[in-house]
Amino acid sequence: MKYIGNIKNNTWTDQVVSKVLSTKGILRPKQGGIPEGDEGRREWQRAIDAGYDVNAVYFQMFTQDNLDITVPNISTCGRSQHWWITKMMPGQFMPMHVDPHTLQQENADRFWIPLQDWQPGHIFMYENYVTTDYTKGDIFQYENSAALHGAANIGSVPRVVLQVTLHD
Repeated sequence: MKYIGNIKNNTWTDQVVSKVLSTKGILRPKQGGIPEGDEGRREWQRAIDAGYDVNAVYFQMFTQDNLDITVPNISTCGRSQHWWITKMMPGQFMPMHVDPHTLQQENADRFWIPLQDWQPGHIFMYENYVTTDYTKGDIFQYENSAALHGAANIGSVPRVVLQVTLHD
């Protein structure tokens, strides 16, 4: 992952985190169904075969449909922006996976933006790298938008992250 910069709007990030922490999101994967596309279904089956509980809640997801916020556009080139926020409570995790939409969208670029300073136990793994010691609002770009990644919260406070995909 490549560090791009920081959105430098701590008032915005604080307000979003407060709203996310006080709101119930879409329970994933429990309310999310089977992933789309062949690769998504193969990953889903690998998770089941490995013993993951498909009826558990790994994280909560927020989108423009269930969270009334405006996300700053990180693109200055007029590309479409797709975003979602994940809330991971202590003890929750997200198995290693590839987001299927990055394989379906034209020229997809992925960004990972933590909305809180790093806390012990907040884990984000991208390919073979674990990201720690970040600051809220930092912007990291996936070097490969379809890279294998996963996350866990083995800490004692909720973990809130903004995910953004830019595409043509």
